[in-house]
Amino acid sequence: MIRSAAARGFLARTLAKPALVPTYAASTSKPLMRLPSGTRFATTYTKMLDKVLGINVHEKTKVLLEDPNARLRVPKQPPTHGIPMCRVAFHSFQLHRMDFFTKWCCKAAFHMKMPCSGVIFMPRKIRRWTVLKSPFVHKSSQEVFERRTYKRVVYIYDSNPEVVQKWLDYIGQNAVAGVGMKYWLNEYEPLDIGERIKRALKTGDTKDVDAVTLKQARHVKRFTVQGRKYGRGRYRGLPMFRQQELEKMAMYVADQLRANPQANIEELTKVALKVNGTPKRPSTHVHPMPSKKKLAIMARRAERAKQKETEKPSE
Repeated sequence: MIRSAAARGFLARTLAKPALVPTYAASTSKPLMRLPSGTRFATTYTKMLDKVLGINVHEKTKVLLEDPNARLRVPKQPPTHGIPMCRVAFHSFQLHRMDFFTKWCCKAAFHMKMPCSGVIFMPRKIRRWTVLKSPFVHKSSQEVFERRTYKRVVYIYDSNPEVVQKWLDYIGQNAVAGVGMKYWLNEYEPLDIGERIKRALKTGDTKDVDAVTLKQARHVKRFTVQGRKYGRGRYRGLPMFRQQELEKMAMYVADQLRANPQANIEELTKVALKVNGTPKRPSTHVHPMPSKKKLAIMARRAERAKQKETEKPSE
């Protein structure tokens, strides 16, 4: 087949240039690839903003942290004197719930300006039960059930007792299900608290003593009186020691413990009773003090007896 020079030139120009593929069909005006309404190619706007501003808008800046756990660590208030005020113990069977709740309690203490020790991990308690798989008594196959109890402790230092009580009420109201909690409070009183309680019991004034402390003191006093009445009849035959003898025995036990701190205090007490103790046995016939009602009845009987003697005719 012989082609002309014009045909050969057209063919060469066609092969030299890549063919342009149209994005729209020749017969219709619909695009070959449909895009959702309102979408744009981000590359077009990115290039335009880069040219206008002179910077890469979509470049992500990387922030290097010296300590990666700095953002995740629970904040803590440093203690000032190290005086323990409260100890809270947590226990649960579900580890994720307890870890979340303990960290939340530490954050609450930090925002209330209370020094906190942080979460202290305690040894877990594992309890197992081995039972038969079926009710048949001679069944050889068995199965083991296991229960793991996780424990955590949090200490509070150098805080106001009222603030500590508010914190305990707050975490108690917002407690997480499945997490048990118990706490111990340390209360510090002045050295003359005994004299203050005595004065408050006599006068009833709660200026120097808290009302709760006064109520507890009255309860202890009433309990002590009942115990004395109960002890007169129940423990009548027990030995009684004088105050000087008790002081001698206490000093003897203290000296022995100072010389040997690992000694058994019960054995030392027995030795002190044998060496220094000379118990004074109370009398077996101890009559309690009669009440006012009994005294009035006894007085009436005495008056009636006197009247009968005077009314007798003289012989």
